[in-house]
Amino acid sequence: MDAPPLAGKSATTAITNHMVCLAREGGAEHIRFLLALRATETHVLPKTFKDVAKLPADSKKRWLESCLEELKLLKDRDVYKIVDLSKGKKAVKNRWVFNIKPNGCY
Repeated sequence: MDAPPLAGKSATTAITNHMVCLAREGGAEHIRFLLALRATETHVLPKTFKDVAKLPADSKKRWLESCLEELKLLKDRDVYKIVDLSKGKKAVKNRWVFNIKPNGCY
């Protein structure tokens, strides 16, 4: 019996969908790049942060580096402040959204 696939959609599907959108909008500048990316990338886009831990080492490293970079940018822009939660209050929930940008960045 095969192991269950990771949650999330494949990078190939996401790239193909993005190429269709670019073609509709007349944005052909990225289509060649996306075709090359689709031909070489076979990993899965993680759906949750826990899915990142299940990825092969090279993909996991890329996603973790991207997460750390994003956290650094948020901190540098003073987007949040760590404080003690007041009694009876609930923290605002958040989640990671993983996607490959049209320029190939994670």
